Order: sequence, then C-alpha cells, then structure tokens
Amino acid sequence: MAQLISLEEKRELRKSQITLLVKSYYEKLDFLHYEPLDLLIDKSLDLFLDSDLTIDEINEKLIEAIASRKKALMDRYDDDKVRDNHETIYGKLEQLSRLIKDLDYQLAGALCGYLKYDEESNRVHDDIDICLNESDLKIFEDICINLGYHFEDNRLDSQRVLKNGIPSGEHELMAIDPNTNFHVGVFPFERGDNGQVTLKLYYENDEGVPFVREEIFSPEASEEIFGRETIDFRGTPIIITPPEYVYILKSYTNHEKDIHDMKFLEERMDRDKMLRLRNLLRDGKTIQSFPVDDVPTLHNPFNDDTKDLSFMFEDNQFKNEENFSSMEKEGTKVLVKKNKAAVESQEDISSNEEGFISNAIITTLAIITFVLCAIGIAVIYLIQM
Repeated sequence: MAQLISLEEKRELRKSQITLLVKSYYEKLDFLHYEPLDLLIDKSLDLFLDSDLTIDEINEKLIEAIASRKKALMDRYDDDKVRDNHETIYGKLEQLSRLIKDLDYQLAGALCGYLKYDEESNRVHDDIDICLNESDLKIFEDICINLGYHFEDNRLDSQRVLKNGIPSGEHELMAIDPNTNFHVGVFPFERGDNGQVTLKLYYENDEGVPFVREEIFSPEASEEIFGRETIDFRGTPIIITPPEYVYILKSYTNHEKDIHDMKFLEERMDRDKMLRLRNLLRDGKTIQSFPVDDVPTLHNPFNDDTKDLSFMFEDNQFKNEENFSSMEKEGTKVLVKKNKAAVESQEDISSNEEGFISNAIITTLAIITFVLCAIGIAVIYLIQM
C-alpha cells in the first residue's frame, strides 16, 4: 500500500511552509530588506529544510534571528558604539593611508563624503572600502600582512552572487584584523593606457562557476570618477571617490544606512557634477561578464576555505562587536550556496481515497503554517515596540 504522502511531497510541503514564513516576515518588516527575499529564503531552506526541527521550532528560530537583526540596527546608531567605531575606523584609515599613498587607489563608500565635508556621521561604519589597481595588489597585500592583517583573495572562489545584475556579498579581496571586527574591502580595477578604467567584480553564477563582471568606463567617465580627487586627512593626502558618484551608487540600493548617507550627501554635493556623471555613465559605461578561466592575467591562488553560515539574517556590512567578538571570520559569511539534491521518484498514490487523505493533510498543515505566521508577526510587532 502506497504511503499517504510520499517523501517528495513531504519535502515540498516543508519547503513551502518555510518559504511562507520567510515571506510573511519580509513583507511586514522593512528592515529585512537589506537582502533580497530570494536570498533569505535560500538561506532559510539551507538551514532548516533537512533539519529535524518542527515548523513551530523553525518559526521560533526565525523570530530569534529577526530580533537579533533589529538589535544590530539599533546598535548602529548607539552613541557609545558609534564613538568606539569611529575611533577604530579613523585610526586605521590614518595608518593605512600613509602606507598606500604611492599606490593607484582611492577610498570608496560613504566615508568619502564625510571626510570631504569634514563631518563625522552619527552611525557605525562597517569597514574601509578602497578601489585598487590590480597591478598594485601584491604591494598592498604585503603592507597588510606587515600590519598584522590576514589577507584573503577569493577571486577564483568568490562567494558573491548576482543581485539585480550586480555582484553582491562579501568582498572577494579583504584584509582582516584578526583582533577586531575591522577589515578593508578591495574593489580591483585596471587602468588602460587610453585612460579607460575597468572595474572588476567576481561572483559565482547559478551553476557555481566563477565569473568576472567587468564594468568598463570610457576615458571621459574614468577621468571624472577615477581622476584621483584628493583631500587632506590628518596631515596625509587621501584619494577619494567623488561623493557625487557615491550618491549615484547608493541610489540603487534600499539599505537603511545608504538612505541615511544619501540624505547627508544631497545637502552638500555638487548637483551639476552628479548630473554630469549620470550622463557620462549612460553613454560611457559598458558591461561584460565571462568565466574567470578566460582571464589570462589572473594569477592569485585558489582559496578553498570552508565558509559556515552561523547566523540567519546577519548584516554582512555590520558586525556588532558584542555579538560577534567570539566568532571566527570564517563564520561570518552569509552566503551559503544551496545544494539542490535530486529527489528520487516515489511510488504514486494509487487510490482516490488515499489521494483525498493526502490533500486533506497538506491543506491542514498549510493552515497551521498560516497560523504560525500570524503568531510570529504578532511577536515581531511586540519586539519593535
């Protein structure tokens, strides 16, 4: 006699229940939108689909993770944490800027605007981002090692994925201070003889094949964006990305911190320059992607360190020292590639009566899932209050 519900049907039902839970929270809680819904669903399925947890227990785990994420957002604007963070970030930047002043680099991200306009933000900065000519990468690596940092080069084993056509996730090139949560993220680029700049972003496609996405800027656009605009920071010249371009990049995201930075920048930046940049980018930027195996100049070693997913809904761009000080760096990767195991065919349900019972059970379980969602959302609203 055939089973009332086949193993494949049970697995699909469990998958739909987990997906429904994550969707329900995502629709109700805006602060979860720092990552795409599909990615959060995939991470949830990776954690729970083949676990021994009941749906009720999975719901409790999700609520705990969401509450932790909410606390992390609140910590981002905590005065004491902001003060400690700025002391670390600005001290590290002062030290690093003196050592890389002869390299072809430029500071990236929101810090460019805060430094140029000589104002500190009231939020925690997650790291220091720089754009760096790949020809200077070995020198930069040696500098970081001499500072006691651990250097990671994951270009041939990138854990990044495409989100809206743009690679997203942790940097494929990072210098990490093992004693703190601080790290320097690197965006590699090439500078052509004609003034053209090619920004390189590495990622994995859906089949797990490493790709490189090249954003090729015309000489005119390169001059505006990568023209080595310089400011003075504590007696050391620092090359920065124009705040107007930082504003344009942040306008494509829904991250809460990016919206915060945009409000700061739009009151101070050169709007004419921003419009000029938009026009240059519209006609002066091309994009191409191809497997990294087709890149003959890539010579860095393959990094095959195992990355474990330790927390759900973790903010890659903010690692609270209180919550994560005991974690190793390998535990902070939030991208876990979903293994799609093939499910063997199960014996068909042979009788109409058994099919009716199967459908009734599925319907009942689906109703239970909806009830759990409602309970969970009520708990989340209490957390927010």
